Amino acid sequence: MSKIMPITMPKWGIEMQEGTINGWHAVAGQVLGKNDPLLDVETEKIVNTVESPVAGTLRRIVGEVGDTLPVGALVGVYADADISEAELDTFIANFKGANASFEPEDNGATAAAAPSAAPLDDGEQRVSPIARRIADKLGVDITLVKGTGRNGRVSKEDVEAFHASLQAGGAPSPGAAAPVAAAASAPTAANPATHEKMSPMRLTIARRLSESKQTIPHYRLTTAVDFTALFARRAQLVAGGAKLSVNDLLLRGVALTLAHHPQLNAHYAADEVIRFARADLCVAVSTPGGLSTPVVRDAANQSAAEIATTVAALAERARSGKLTREEITGGTFTVSNLGMFGIDGFDAIINPPQVAILAVGAARERVIARQGAAVVAKVATLTVSCDHRVVDGAVGAAFLAALRELLEAPAAL
Repeated sequence: MSKIMPITMPKWGIEMQEGTINGWHAVAGQVLGKNDPLLDVETEKIVNTVESPVAGTLRRIVGEVGDTLPVGALVGVYADADISEAELDTFIANFKGANASFEPEDNGATAAAAPSAAPLDDGEQRVSPIARRIADKLGVDITLVKGTGRNGRVSKEDVEAFHASLQAGGAPSPGAAAPVAAAASAPTAANPATHEKMSPMRLTIARRLSESKQTIPHYRLTTAVDFTALFARRAQLVAGGAKLSVNDLLLRGVALTLAHHPQLNAHYAADEVIRFARADLCVAVSTPGGLSTPVVRDAANQSAAEIATTVAALAERARSGKLTREEITGGTFTVSNLGMFGIDGFDAIINPPQVAILAVGAARERVIARQGAAVVAKVATLTVSCDHRVVDGAVGAAFLAALRELLEAPAAL
């Protein structure tokens, strides 16, 4: 029996609702072997190359480059050579997304037995699952949002643009397209502007940070830390052949401190707090597409030199867009260091479901009092942001004090 096999948008992780097609490695009509590169899919902060699930002929490409499609949506079709173009058209028109993986669906489906799909009525709105979820979170009436996607489908971008227009004081009428910007910021002949569509990574960052600021009761604790001994410790290790930075020593210090302050090495999940036995540190890395936070696993059980090697490899993969989902998920605490940019100090936004994040400023020479005498020291400002639902002020302060003590006497690092 001749076969038609659908290729659908996969589901990677429980939070994934949709993915964006970044590129195809194959063309319609191409014969592919099993595990040959098929297409690139971007979701959240990573791009994954999807491999061909079977050996066969890619007869149709349904999802075009740049399309953002929900999990389970049809992106392409494999079919035997004796399947006609008309049969393919019928299969695609009647396809109802159900499979959320790239595993072969060898269920005997043919063009004659293609899954039926109840067509939407003209008045029925097409809404992506994530768009509906964001609309509920933002308090947006989804029926007032006009979709700009294929067949008028409402995407999360449409909901976010509509919400932005309401915040700016606009009042779109039902069914009206949401403006891409408030009228006050519209480009003029005297001040030309360009419109750049946000990437899935940038939109994910925007959504997650907005949710964090709106839903997590942040508080901040700040302390000045004398890094003089830390720089000396780094020089000592480098002289011994190690290749590492002060930041690598700092990461190890954070991991060791978290072992004694597990309240900050935790996730908040609805009605429970999940505390972790080991510190899997997220390290903030700036990339052309936005901030990425790859994870250094079990940092307390790595030497500073091993952490340096791990961070360098993760940073390179982040900047080249080659991080895997496993490399960016499961972190228990985040460290963001902007000292290399000369920033004295800053407040960082918590990366949910984590309950704390450490912001590190530049180490600058300052005159301080040490044992009653004025001395010049390298002093950095450290700020920890905590989720007050989980971490009390005294608990956060104890963590920061212990970290300061370790960094100022860093023999254990």
